[in-house]
Amino acid sequence: MGYTLLYRIFSPLFRMKLRNVRGTEYLPDKPPFLIAANHVGFFDGPALASVIFRQYRQPIYYVTLEAVWRIWGKLIARNFFGMIPLDNKQKSGVLQESLEHLKAGHIVGIFPEAHRNKDEASLEQGKTGAIRMAITSGAPIIPVGIINTTGLRLGAALASLSKKNAYIDLSFGPPVDLSEFQNRPIDKPLLDEATRKLMLAIGRLCNKDYHF
Repeated sequence: MGYTLLYRIFSPLFRMKLRNVRGTEYLPDKPPFLIAANHVGFFDGPALASVIFRQYRQPIYYVTLEAVWRIWGKLIARNFFGMIPLDNKQKSGVLQESLEHLKAGHIVGIFPEAHRNKDEASLEQGKTGAIRMAITSGAPIIPVGIINTTGLRLGAALASLSKKNAYIDLSFGPPVDLSEFQNRPIDKPLLDEATRKLMLAIGRLCNKDYHF
């Protein structure tokens, strides 16, 4: 995969925009694990990946919406950019592929809000996929709060590279304790309850409320 090449070329740019990185002591000693973060800017994924790659020398395999990975095609998206393509016609496939990555000792990343959120005060309703992956695999799930002023879209994000007052803060939290959900049927009530616990943890790390 060309991920290492991309890291060497672009990671200095993203690290330059990192103002604060807190809570790395909560990261596991080694993979596999999941990372779940709020999503506020175009550079969220690359900035988070640069911190993780520097520590583990592994990429984050991000669950990626169809509108994004289709730009590159599945082959390039999966093998070059480290994406886990979410196919709108076969959504169950993304769970299996994510579980395979975790079984292989990789790091899987997901933005439970599913898209970038412009609301500065509140998180959007979290999707349940991250929790399903964590409970099914038994891998720890690390919540991350992101504050990002570099821009919601690509143009603004690129323009921010020359602005000193544009920055990204990353705050890692302790693994979300899912022990209360073990040995219970993985049904909608369980997924909703556990997802709320995850989103509240993310909200505390990025100073946002969660109302669902």
